[in-house]
Amino acid sequence: MELRHLRYFLTLADELHFGRAAEKLFMAQPPLSRQIKLLEEELGVELFNRTKKSVQLTPYGKYLREEAVKIFRQMEIMKNRLDLLKEGVIGQIKIGYVGSAMHSLLPEVLSLLNRKYSEIDTFLSELDNDGQIEALRNGNIDVGFVRPPIKADDISIKPICSETFSVIVPFSHPLAKSKKIHLEQLADEPFVSFCRQCGPSLFDKTVSICNRVGFFPKIVHETSQINSLVRLVESNMGYSIVPTGVKSGYNLRVKFYELDQFPERAELALAYNPNHLTATTEKVIDLISNFCS
Repeated sequence: MELRHLRYFLTLADELHFGRAAEKLFMAQPPLSRQIKLLEEELGVELFNRTKKSVQLTPYGKYLREEAVKIFRQMEIMKNRLDLLKEGVIGQIKIGYVGSAMHSLLPEVLSLLNRKYSEIDTFLSELDNDGQIEALRNGNIDVGFVRPPIKADDISIKPICSETFSVIVPFSHPLAKSKKIHLEQLADEPFVSFCRQCGPSLFDKTVSICNRVGFFPKIVHETSQINSLVRLVESNMGYSIVPTGVKSGYNLRVKFYELDQFPERAELALAYNPNHLTATTEKVIDLISNFCS
């Protein structure tokens, strides 16, 4: 049984007249009669009671009509959904991100994405730069929020955000009561650092800031997770230097002092694989780019 047979059947079920049904289907009456007969033979039931004066649906015909209407209704829904999928306004997007991005603009991006494209399902994976590049290559994520510079010729990198750094100290630190501090005052104190292997850009820039005032930080703890880093500072294990945007993501007992006098900036970029773009991915990239412009 083919869909065209169901169309023939439904048209006749609506018209209950072979002549009018054939005219509506732009075909002659005898071929329509043959197609209906073949359908009945295939199903093993009579779908219509035929007399010289009338054509009526049998109980089998009434049942088939109900089910056929459902099939065509579902097909219309499916076609509409496919059109939306082709346009990129429904589907799914797999997003990778460095942990610090969750305390920057990523929550706002996710909120905007949900408002504008509520039928795009979002899946998140926290990964370092290298993990995201590999995931973009093998298709495990569609876009990534990375800390440049990135060395990957096959991956497109689009800068989207730049912010200052801030030094953070625990509330228990003697300098935490000061309105302003000078970074060199912390030169001899323990430093909690990003792991260079996981975040080379942040590591290098925090060291560069310290170098500008004449010292190399005394690193006593390294971590790849921004959450762990801030908690270590809160626990009086040392001070640290983090992107200023991290301040909005925590309500911990640490004091932030912005280092806006230094030229170093924590940059965030959008990464994607130009060879693995879907319509949905392109829609999301455009949304993020417009939001950050």
